[in-house]
Amino acid sequence: MLSSLRRWASLPALAVVWALLSAVPVVAQEANGAMFVTVQNPITSDTVARIKNQINSRINDPKRGVGTVVFDFNPDGKPAGTTDFGSCFELADLIAGYKGVNTIAFVHSQVTGHTVLPVLACKELVMRDKSGVLGPIVAEGMLALDPLRESAYRTRFNREDRWPIVQKMFDPKVSLVKGAAKTNGAPRYADANDPVSLDKVAGAVAVKGVQDNQLASYPADRARQVELANGTAENRDEIAELYGLPPLRVDPLAGRTPDAYQWTLKGDVDSAMKESVNRVIRDVRKKKGNVLILILNCGGTDLALARELAEDLVKAQTGDDAVMIIGFVPEVAPDAAAVVALGCSEIVMTKSKSADGETKEAVFGNFERYIKSAKPAAVAAQRDSLRNFAEQRGYPGALIDGMLDRTVEIVRARGTGNDRNKTRLMTREQLVAEQNAAKQNPNAPVWAEDKVIKPKGVPFHPSATLAAELGLARSTVPTTDVKDVTSSYGFGESKSPDPGLLDRLAEFLRIPAVTIILVMIGFIGLILELKVPGLTVPGIVAALCFILVFWSQSRFSGEMFVLALLLFLLGLVLVGLEIFVLPGFGVCGISGVLFMLAGLGLVTLERVPQNTSEWVGFGVRVSTYLFAMMGALVMAFLIAKFLPQVPYANRMMLNPPSDEPNATESQLPGASAAAELMGAIGASTTPLRPAGVVRFGEQFVDVVSDGGFVPAGTRVQVIAVEGTRIVVKEV
Repeated sequence: MLSSLRRWASLPALAVVWALLSAVPVVAQEANGAMFVTVQNPITSDTVARIKNQINSRINDPKRGVGTVVFDFNPDGKPAGTTDFGSCFELADLIAGYKGVNTIAFVHSQVTGHTVLPVLACKELVMRDKSGVLGPIVAEGMLALDPLRESAYRTRFNREDRWPIVQKMFDPKVSLVKGAAKTNGAPRYADANDPVSLDKVAGAVAVKGVQDNQLASYPADRARQVELANGTAENRDEIAELYGLPPLRVDPLAGRTPDAYQWTLKGDVDSAMKESVNRVIRDVRKKKGNVLILILNCGGTDLALARELAEDLVKAQTGDDAVMIIGFVPEVAPDAAAVVALGCSEIVMTKSKSADGETKEAVFGNFERYIKSAKPAAVAAQRDSLRNFAEQRGYPGALIDGMLDRTVEIVRARGTGNDRNKTRLMTREQLVAEQNAAKQNPNAPVWAEDKVIKPKGVPFHPSATLAAELGLARSTVPTTDVKDVTSSYGFGESKSPDPGLLDRLAEFLRIPAVTIILVMIGFIGLILELKVPGLTVPGIVAALCFILVFWSQSRFSGEMFVLALLLFLLGLVLVGLEIFVLPGFGVCGISGVLFMLAGLGLVTLERVPQNTSEWVGFGVRVSTYLFAMMGALVMAFLIAKFLPQVPYANRMMLNPPSDEPNATESQLPGASAAAELMGAIGASTTPLRPAGVVRFGEQFVDVVSDGGFVPAGTRVQVIAVEGTRIVVKEV
């Protein structure tokens, strides 16, 4: 406190300071944009510097210019008060210096101390009806204002006819009265205890609700009564509505120099995409970037997961290393893509013209695919959820209602009387409800229909032009090239983040053709390993291919991955039992194949199919893998047939000798010949895992062990013969 007194007492006159600071005011470029600035509590010099950089970066940029700045003086809705006069004076001077910008103070809780000074420096004041309170200035533990500081308040407020209103917040001796100015008859306030002030008004009467011999604090209703506040609003959305502004959001750049990156979202929105985007954001932050342009070439019908991704994007826009995320819609943002876009800081859409002059515009929010695939109850639940999310992001909830329900009619309503500048998007039902409420309550706002935005009974997919008009899109660009987006913001060239080698590999492996090739190679390896015991390499290749498929599709996360993996393993076990334990090929073998195919199909899904469309899609995936398996079967038999003739490759196989005079075929001719080997002892020529080859005298016979692994060269004895199936054990 003493340091602040010495700081300002050294000035000969506060007027000199004002003249110096306002000599070169910052003037806004020709822009009608708006920005929302949070004023941290308490106000410090660092706070002022940050706010200055944040606002100037927009005002001095003709492409991102701003005509209105809304200052939130109650971060997180909590009371705010600063005892340091110097920092508050700096902020007040900064605000007063923006001559070409409409500055609005938003007070939605109590504001006390010298934080009141920058509030008064704003051109307009908006307060929350129930909780907004302004004053007192001299809070507990603070010294009374000296003449120099009082002069600062008087200069920044700059309304002589209302000065006693402010004076009452730091001087309890003021007796506030209101009358008519003797010069022009306009309403004027005076201090009944100050003859000079009182002499300027006629017909002075006491102001109701303001007590003598007490410091004043003005709730919203009283602040409007004494003409201190210009209006009331519950949140930033209502402020935007009150002044006809686009949605108000905190600028994540906060005055930092933009460093832009770009990333394209392809395919359906799923958990793998969600994790990939989060890794991209981490990489952008690691590289000190602060802008990420998401090119939305995606879709999908999992709106719940899309909202989770959107909420992750919202979190990325907060904190000291906040990232501004721009959702770019080059052509269409259907279903899940529209939900993701709602989580971005801003939305940009394409509006292009062809050589023949035809206009082609991007489309936002085509939910027809989701509506057809989901049950009505699920659609209604998602509509309520997304409406709430959209309203949290500053978008009219009526837009979501119209996108997800053809029967909804959307109108733009306009206020009447003192609220004639207000506009709001409503459903027809909401407008009727508001009009009925106004008939019953004289204090309720009166709304009248201005324009029908969406007629009843038609689908609603806003084009780029309409989206920009409704405040859904910040702007439009002439081509689908992301360079137009960076140019429109003045960011310069954008770079590509590097989320890591694993992400690039997973994205490549998720390409449908690559996935099918992996499945086919996996089945070829699996069949070869079972058909030609002793190779080993095909088994390793098969295991690697199936691991890559499961890893790339699910990234080892989610309940569906666990279910798919268990089904696949169960199918593998059943096929093994059919081959090595049970004779023939029956229920176990067929069931095993079906389970393996089901596991491969489910691993690409986020949830179990819930409707006809999703079951059809699942069936298509399984059918694709079935054809891949059939092709693998043919290829495996061809490879098994010709592999012994391939140089070097044939060394992986242990074929029975064929050039010995007394050699016989490696496979016994029939069940009778096999039965003759009961109890015979021989030596394994290949490892038995559990199938392999055993030599009995001059004969080489295909056998299976009784369950354990038997190394090559081990003495074994035949313990069972089932048809042509010979079972041996180590002896």
